[in-house]
Amino acid sequence: MSKAVLKTIKESMKEIGINYQFKKWKGHPTYPYFVGSYQEVPTPGEDGMQETSFILTGFARSDGNVDGVLQLEEAKQTIKNYFNTGKVVTTDSGSVVAIFYANSLVIPTGDAELKRIEIHLTVKEWKVT
Repeated sequence: MSKAVLKTIKESMKEIGINYQFKKWKGHPTYPYFVGSYQEVPTPGEDGMQETSFILTGFARSDGNVDGVLQLEEAKQTIKNYFNTGKVVTTDSGSVVAIFYANSLVIPTGDAELKRIEIHLTVKEWKVT
């Protein structure tokens, strides 16, 4: 995964109003918030494409006035709408990146108030050599 892809995801999250940081949240959390990680997928071929599964892990905290599950579902829908038909970007280096919504998974936390979701994006990058 290139820095250009990480930059594109960061800018996309900012554009749609999602609290986001890569790898871990630094500072006091503003719920809901998401942290990003990725796993590269073996992609044999001669077209220079690298495929990556990008994971947005979201957290929200429920209290008397706020439903954490609802916050995460609303954020998921925003992310899904943004990436559902694919976001295609040509980076400054000339590489082309396509990012698509893949799926989501709700994960128990063991804390009655803390809610968690994973949103998977498929990233395809064609690098210029």
